Amino acid sequence: MAGRAFPCSNCGASLTFAPGVGRLSCATCGTSNDLPAVDDASLAEAHEELDFREHLQRLAGNEPALVQQIVDCPQCGAQTVFDPNVVASHCAFCASPMVSVKAHAERQIKPRGVVPFALEPSSAQQLFRDWIAGRWFAPNALKHTVKSAQGVRGVYVPCWTFDAETTSDYTGQRGINRTVTDTRRNSQGQMEQYTRIETDWYPAQGRVYVTFDDELVLASHSIPKHLAGVLEGWDTSKLVPPADDYMAGFTVEAYQVGLEAGFAEAQERFASAIDGAVRADIGGHQQRVFNIDTHYGAIQFKHLLLPVWIASYKFGEKSYRVVVNGQTGKVQGDRPWSVWKIAGAVIAVAIVAAVVFAMLQR
Repeated sequence: MAGRAFPCSNCGASLTFAPGVGRLSCATCGTSNDLPAVDDASLAEAHEELDFREHLQRLAGNEPALVQQIVDCPQCGAQTVFDPNVVASHCAFCASPMVSVKAHAERQIKPRGVVPFALEPSSAQQLFRDWIAGRWFAPNALKHTVKSAQGVRGVYVPCWTFDAETTSDYTGQRGINRTVTDTRRNSQGQMEQYTRIETDWYPAQGRVYVTFDDELVLASHSIPKHLAGVLEGWDTSKLVPPADDYMAGFTVEAYQVGLEAGFAEAQERFASAIDGAVRADIGGHQQRVFNIDTHYGAIQFKHLLLPVWIASYKFGEKSYRVVVNGQTGKVQGDRPWSVWKIAGAVIAVAIVAAVVFAMLQR
């Protein structure tokens, strides 16, 4: 399979998309090459919401498994093996950017839009190092390890966004607190008043309407779920059609989490918001919710590619990963912990507590 080339208009060498500049850049001669103009119709399509149930009915059971790909480099002719979910990457021999449309072609739903990288690799690398430097309880040797680590890797990860209008009927109870005063003898035989809170419960039922817009679900396994919070705060006004030019020089993935599974994950988040709306509707001081029956209407989705910088490093025998949002610069990651630093902090807190206690006993 041949990869697509991005030749420089000046020298013919391979081009890569330059974040911050917003153009294709040639590392050989330094020439900047303009990106193709985006017409209004293509831009509108990138922002278009699609009907969830229509696509699910049409595509259910028709998603083939992704297979490993062998791609020919258009620059040097060498062959590079792409992972099954990878659409674009670099040549393993000359580092030229390569794009293979096969993985996307085998996915039934094509990406409609892409948010281009805005953060340059040097800035992402600095954010990565600053994040590591701010980990107080990390081993001292970690900073040296990070300085010698390889640079960050730019990846366009696939995501779903979901819209929905929900109608939820519920049954439950409303709790109204009241203060009760009791009089009884204390240990010295004197009469004293004591107060306690009692709750009276009343039946409650009703209906709430909650609308959801652009709930984001990661459709890749490259970023662990506990780090997926980095994928927040996107400025989707920057969304453009997914032209290969924007992907030149980056790894691009096809989705591994399908449409139905993605919506199921979104529903778990919706359920929490709906529960909050139900409790607000019940009112009172406390609430008991017995049952919520939710109907989902106007379900729509988008399939997008979003930019992240991924930094991987090893400390000891374990690998760690730090993810930087390629547009906002938000950072989340994994790190090792120093047992000695944590123990020292615990001892220090215990000493301070002991000193304060001793002073109070004087």
